[in-house]
Amino acid sequence: MSARRITVLLLAISVIAGCGKGANDSQPEDPVTENGGGPAADNRVDGFTVQTLATGLDTPWDLAWGPDGHIWVSEREGTISRVDPATGAIVRVGSIGAFELSESGLMGIAFHPDFESQPFLYAVYSYNTGDGIRNRLVRMGYDGTELARPEILLNGIPGAPNHDGSRLAVGPDNLLYLTTGDAQSPALAQDLNSLAGKVLRLDPDGKPAEDNPFGTAVYSFGHRNPQGLVFHPSTGRLYSTEHGPLDNDEVNLIVRGGNYGWPGVRGLCDNDVLTGETAFCSSNNVVEPLAVWTPTIAPAGADIYTKDLIPAWKGDLLFTTLKGQALWRIGLSSDGLRATSRENLFNGRFGRLRDVLVGPDGEVYLATSNRDGRGQPRTNDDRILVVTP
Repeated sequence: MSARRITVLLLAISVIAGCGKGANDSQPEDPVTENGGGPAADNRVDGFTVQTLATGLDTPWDLAWGPDGHIWVSEREGTISRVDPATGAIVRVGSIGAFELSESGLMGIAFHPDFESQPFLYAVYSYNTGDGIRNRLVRMGYDGTELARPEILLNGIPGAPNHDGSRLAVGPDNLLYLTTGDAQSPALAQDLNSLAGKVLRLDPDGKPAEDNPFGTAVYSFGHRNPQGLVFHPSTGRLYSTEHGPLDNDEVNLIVRGGNYGWPGVRGLCDNDVLTGETAFCSSNNVVEPLAVWTPTIAPAGADIYTKDLIPAWKGDLLFTTLKGQALWRIGLSSDGLRATSRENLFNGRFGRLRDVLVGPDGEVYLATSNRDGRGQPRTNDDRILVVTP
């Protein structure tokens, strides 16, 4: 049986709100049209202009603004490309032999903090050991045209068809932060000897940061499947989005050494004492999320809006949703410690949304994820959309 048939079978029995690969019949195009060069003709959605920048992508996972002024995109089957934000032209710069099954494959990418002198791109992807799926962190040199062969920095991160994480972010300390899922083994999230269900903190060579709280790569733990990770450029605070089971998707403020509760508790510590969650919270110093969603919406990529182009969004957390098929805007308190408001945008208009990226002039880019096996692909999916006032 082929991997694609296996994937479809897994997804047919799955109740997880993530993103699995498979085939679907194409659906009619939504009102955002193509113009053949650069962003498509103007279309108003929820008071914003939404245009199609690039088309024909195969399950894009991460969007990153490159030092070269282009959008870099990873596709889960293993391709890494540059997208010209002016024309939408896509240029492939490298590929990785990723093992793509359900939610596994090529995931997060990030640039070395000193890219000018050390032109490395980091990436996380899944591979098949023969007796199971694992994930690894690699880096690749870039010569201005193409990426070099991957150098393995961290190997053997627990993986599975679902719950692999793996978002990358470079912190204000110039260290690399990496989310990992629980690899469908919930107990691993509380196991400090496992790299699963964690936020890891690494130096540029992939080694544990020297001042990490547990003397290992682990920075925080108790995570189920965190798929968004972003630093606030003004406050330096670190936020993540995380998939719950069938309830309590979360937005979290990540703190050093924090226990985020999974699987002992999901969401807030306000559930019936009979479930044991209240006792678990109090005895394990669980860090509660800033916001929760039930029913689940499957939150994915995140970014912070700090530009002037859309003044009402300034300082807010943006994140995309897969099951929820929307862009969410979360207002943050001035100290970044509380969520003060929430707004749902573009609900169902473009299908499943995997990532969001704020451009240097304040425009907002969205990556669709309609070819991941759980969506209904529209004409020319998957796409990168650009949002402006």
